Amino acid sequence: MTGAELIVDVLAQNGFSQVFGVPGRRVLPLYDAIYRSSNKIRIVASQNEQGAAFMADGYARANGRGCCLGISGPGLLNMVTGVAASYYDSVPVLVLGGQAQTKSIGKYAIQEATGHGRSPDQLEIFRRITKKATRTQAVDDIVPVLTASIAEMFSNRPGPVYIEFPTDILHQEISSGAYNTAVASISRGAPDGQVKWPFEAFIADLGRAKFPVILVGAGVNASGAREEVRRLSERFGIPYVTTTLAKGTLPEDNALSLGSCGIWGQPAAKEYLLGQCDAILAFGTTFQELSSYGWRIKQEQVLLRVDIDEAELHRNYSGKHSFLGDVKQFLTALESHCVDTGIPGFPEAQTLIAALKRDAGFYTSINHKQEHVQSDLVNPISLVKTISRLTPHDVPIISDVGENGAWSMYLIQREKVGSYVINAGLGTMGHAAAAAVGVSLALPGSKTVSICGDGGLMMNGNEIATAAKYRSDVVWIVFNNGILGTQKHYQRDYLDGRYIASDMPDIDYCEYARSMGVPGTRVKTVDDFEQVYRQTLKAKGNHLIEVCIDPNIKPEPCYFY
Repeated sequence: MTGAELIVDVLAQNGFSQVFGVPGRRVLPLYDAIYRSSNKIRIVASQNEQGAAFMADGYARANGRGCCLGISGPGLLNMVTGVAASYYDSVPVLVLGGQAQTKSIGKYAIQEATGHGRSPDQLEIFRRITKKATRTQAVDDIVPVLTASIAEMFSNRPGPVYIEFPTDILHQEISSGAYNTAVASISRGAPDGQVKWPFEAFIADLGRAKFPVILVGAGVNASGAREEVRRLSERFGIPYVTTTLAKGTLPEDNALSLGSCGIWGQPAAKEYLLGQCDAILAFGTTFQELSSYGWRIKQEQVLLRVDIDEAELHRNYSGKHSFLGDVKQFLTALESHCVDTGIPGFPEAQTLIAALKRDAGFYTSINHKQEHVQSDLVNPISLVKTISRLTPHDVPIISDVGENGAWSMYLIQREKVGSYVINAGLGTMGHAAAAAVGVSLALPGSKTVSICGDGGLMMNGNEIATAAKYRSDVVWIVFNNGILGTQKHYQRDYLDGRYIASDMPDIDYCEYARSMGVPGTRVKTVDDFEQVYRQTLKAKGNHLIEVCIDPNIKPEPCYFY
């Protein structure tokens, strides 16, 4: 068995079935080994390495793990943005990279990226955007390094890891009988029963509260604690709100739901958090700007924080009660402790949120003045409301960033975990165009919906060709307003109309898709969109819908400072 064959075997044993990348000489032995093991694992060849990283990210968000493979130098450097996006959002992606052969390191070998001389130091670059970055030195290193890296990818806060292999190691053979199995050992938090949580003071504070809220972060999903949070909410009648990354973790149509919070959150959530809320139970969230910008923890508000990452536990806000550990372990122990707490529930909070959702509006009932603007083009507010209404809750929606992302965060209501995806941390344009292919390949038999602006689509729209080649099942909905909307509207409002590099070229996006093997349809009314979208959701296969939207309507944030 060669080093390349050994890598493929370890990947298959650890649940990796697809690898995204672009072939190159430095990693060709690994491609060949995957090719010869096609019954266990396959290559998905992207058009660009950034697209491969985005696809691996989308695949991991849907499947639980993703993998991308790049050649040394330009290939891996192309992947940096995608891997950084995964790191920011704590997405478990295994990044495999090539490197110049050992004897050529330091000699300016073709595509060398070791940091010697003027060559880029790709290992150091990936150390800054992954949980762990390692270079293997010999074929005997492969199993321990690979299994340790996979374990690190999932342990505690998940995230990407990086391993690079000099080409000669991929060719080397291991001795007979030197290898049997290699499944990574993964741990989250402390062993069960070994943590004694001091609940008493927190429970006493909660018992004195009248208007508490559970703030659900993405860490709840990483921990597998969704049911524990639901039981806590239902047992005591505590309302809940999600961060953007956790949207859909708990059903948003529940009477206790305030939807999502933040810049593009629900007005009812804003009114509750900024108003009478007197206790916040925050699970697995860092209070990043997108979710907490515009509100502050008040002195009289009791803040409980639970996070597995010590570096994040006190970021932005320090809780009166801060617990370092796994959310699921914490809530399981709390549930056992709270057999008889004497806490009667919070009926006033439930009455208040019902009134706020009625008066301030909640998703479809929010009154948007701009929705009534008369124009010959599609109103984006009406368009996103239509997408929300028609898309089944078991169909994942992945949204790009920019104004299309703002509208989707604000207006799309989701009821199932994993049914809404956005690269909310790094905020990378073009992510949804490519990552949707990864989501689709991770969920065979399910439609995937990708919401993109025209600007975002042109950053990774070439991966439509990948979708056609591998027969994914994606609907791209392209918001074509002919501009980089966020930038042009900012220039209009704050630069006195000095428009700088914010207009898009005139592109026929349907013809663009057709040239890559995917049918496209252009619509100019919401009614036409609804008819085409209904048909597309029922049909098998990829499709692009270009919607000509009004460029003068911009999203209005729920709140700022």
